[in-house]
Amino acid sequence: MKRNETLYETANFYKNKNISVHINLASGDWLNGKIKRLSKDRLILIEERYGEMLILFERISDDGIKPREEKYANPK
Repeated sequence: MKRNETLYETANFYKNKNISVHINLASGDWLNGKIKRLSKDRLILIEERYGEMLILFERISDDGIKPREEKYANPK
């Protein structure tokens, strides 16, 4: 399976389940948020710090889309 197809399927799963994601970029930076829109080579992320962002798959590291660990207001 091609790299972009793998990233697309992973992103599509989290988008359909409305799960927040953690995205590692090839530059070493990272982003957190929910996927708003998706195409075969890019996605639109509602990023927690920056708002709406366009992210090309070529900028995402291999296996760079993961579910985000939720932070709870009242940890035990």
